[in-house]
Amino acid sequence: MESPSIQLVASSLLSISVIFGVLLVATFLLRRLRGTAWGRRAVGQSPIHIAAVRGLGGHNTLVIAEVEGHRFLLGVSRGGISAIGRIDGHE
Repeated sequence: MESPSIQLVASSLLSISVIFGVLLVATFLLRRLRGTAWGRRAVGQSPIHIAAVRGLGGHNTLVIAEVEGHRFLLGVSRGGISAIGRIDGHE
């Protein structure tokens, strides 16, 4: 005859094992779907394109983004994103 504490431990270990197994299966399926149409992002359909990225050190970055044929220079930092200006001469 098993004591209630042994049954509780066995039940808890079984529950944790089932949850861990479900997480492993979900991870496997998500990795398999990454290369399919379900896992792909519609990059070609987006009106926004990142043309260039330049790190400035720390957590600061300059980004050139193209939107509907216009280029914009953006500053990205921990504090957020700032539009520095529009880059002329690109159509």
